Amino acid sequence: MSKKIKDENGNVYIKKKPFYKRIWFWILVVIVIIFASSQMGKGSSDNTKSSSSSSSSASSSSKSTTGLTKANFDKIALSDSTGTSEKDVKAMFKKTPSSTDTQTIDNVSANMYTWSGIDGGDIASAIVVGFENGHAISKDITGIKVTRSNKITLAQFNAIQNGASKTDIQKQFGDPNGYDLTNIGGQSSEMWSYTSGVNGDVGANFNITFTNGVVSGKTQVSMK
Repeated sequence: MSKKIKDENGNVYIKKKPFYKRIWFWILVVIVIIFASSQMGKGSSDNTKSSSSSSSSASSSSKSTTGLTKANFDKIALSDSTGTSEKDVKAMFKKTPSSTDTQTIDNVSANMYTWSGIDGGDIASAIVVGFENGHAISKDITGIKVTRSNKITLAQFNAIQNGASKTDIQKQFGDPNGYDLTNIGGQSSEMWSYTSGVNGDVGANFNITFTNGVVSGKTQVSMK
């Protein structure tokens, strides 16, 4: 409300209230505060949704998108009569093989199926399974990523003795980057491949062959 004031000379003038004392000003302030609070709440909600979405995406990406895992590879039983069936292996891996061919393994003709790109593996990783009469008789996995604290030297490789157990080798060198197993006519063999953390020229690697669970042979390339 305005107020009339007379000065000492008899002049009359109107003195207006300061804007901050007017009702409309405080109504406007309240409206601004309410609007700002609603926007902050919305932003917080959006951030929460975004964070939740990111967490969900991260969780989803951490899960296997295919069945091409070391765990499923280990589930494949090998035998020309009771080995895991071709149908079951394909269902477990959840995708069509990248390639197929026929190979001879220990004088046995086998249908070979290759699946490229194992989960968590390197760019050249793959799983190959061989079948005879519809049953798995061989399986091979390559490209498993393994980090080693120390490089494996040629001297250590040369010290490997026939008869050493798989447990002894695993304790000394860690997990291999690949496994190759066969079971034909009741005779089984297994080979471990080491391709990472190997001291030597580019591409240095070595393989260890096991028969009946103990070392029966070894080969190396470019180690130092």
